[in-house]
Amino acid sequence: MRRDNKLAPLLAIVGGAIVLIVAIVVASQISNGSKKSNSSTIATDSIAEMLSGIPQKGIALGNSNAKLTLVEFADPQCPGCGDFAKTVLPTLVQTYVRTGQLRIEYRGLHFIDSFVKNGPKDSERLLRLAEAAGFQNRLWDIVELEYENQGTENTGWATDALLKGLAQTVKGLNVSKVLASANTNAVVPNMEAAQTLADQSFKPLSTPSFLLGPTGAKPTGKFTGQTAVSSLLNALSSQLKK
Repeated sequence: MRRDNKLAPLLAIVGGAIVLIVAIVVASQISNGSKKSNSSTIATDSIAEMLSGIPQKGIALGNSNAKLTLVEFADPQCPGCGDFAKTVLPTLVQTYVRTGQLRIEYRGLHFIDSFVKNGPKDSERLLRLAEAAGFQNRLWDIVELEYENQGTENTGWATDALLKGLAQTVKGLNVSKVLASANTNAVVPNMEAAQTLADQSFKPLSTPSFLLGPTGAKPTGKFTGQTAVSSLLNALSSQLKK
């Protein structure tokens, strides 16, 4: 599955320029086709291309001096989060992050694990890998690969082999180091901080949910539920015009 943008009607609310860029991105992705890792069966699509040249630091993607910061709350197993990653994020990255107007923070959660008592903890395993990759400033590569290769919730799909394959796919990532770090308490503070912020910001919480506001300041917008994406895009466009 290519990371095509399927939300042209929705994106129309933020202006004709977005629609034009979506068309350019989609055309480019169609011509490139879906890409596969040479060393495994991991689906990579156009993730490396999408993130190429954009600064990453820990959980953050984009210029630290960007006008706005978007905080995304998501579970690696959440189908809606996966859909956002594949259909909306590429346009946000191309239009706003790459141009230095927006930075995005990934606040990963693992609540889907709780849906099955004594389940396989797929969400936690995936999140630990992503947080560990963040120590090498490659969290976003892992997160997007996880969504690209997303399995059925709570089926044990986040196997050791899959996690290793994901890590091996990311260029420049020290695989042995990231796999070792994922199994330590070093990743716990970021995971706990994400859950605390989610609990403070949303009642009830559904994923994906978002906070948006000026970088370095208190968020001015909260977006959750079925209308989260449309409301977010509208607010993002409005705030950048101020």
